[in-house]
Amino acid sequence: MTETNDPSPERRKADRLQGHADRLKKTAQGQSERAFDMYGRFAGGQPLLPGHHSYRSARRTKNRADTASDRAIDAFKAAQQAERDAKWAKAHADAKDEIAAITGTRERPWQPEDFRVGDIVTVRTFETGQDTYRVKRVNKKTLTLDGGGGGWDDPKRPYDRVLARTRDGVTVTNPADTEDTE
Repeated sequence: MTETNDPSPERRKADRLQGHADRLKKTAQGQSERAFDMYGRFAGGQPLLPGHHSYRSARRTKNRADTASDRAIDAFKAAQQAERDAKWAKAHADAKDEIAAITGTRERPWQPEDFRVGDIVTVRTFETGQDTYRVKRVNKKTLTLDGGGGGWDDPKRPYDRVLARTRDGVTVTNPADTEDTE
């Protein structure tokens, strides 16, 4: 079987967002330079002179430069937002890849026999988050975990959300490896 290096949809989205952010930065830089060039007429400090024959032209140029400057600022803000979105998408893709790497090496799913009260487990929360808990109760379909609030906030997680189990200082991510240690 050949391995393909096709990036995941999340990774492609992160790359696409980063490209968009780079394009917006380039556009913002161009608009900023354009505004700077338009202000060049006023670089010597010459004020606008009402009543002078150049006043209407100078006022129009200044208004255009102000508008170009405002557009450049808006473009920089959009570029910054796109950069934040790209960073978030990359972190999301990295987290999904990490979880997929852990679960992809399993030879069998986790079962109730793999756990005891007091084990430390790392479980997947939502799509990409991970939390660590102490096992409070081993149920038929779920683990009851110690949430630290005296019982009212003890979460239950199904076995397919368990990423790793630690017992006696030994961490196991593949349930098949537990057969050797017990």
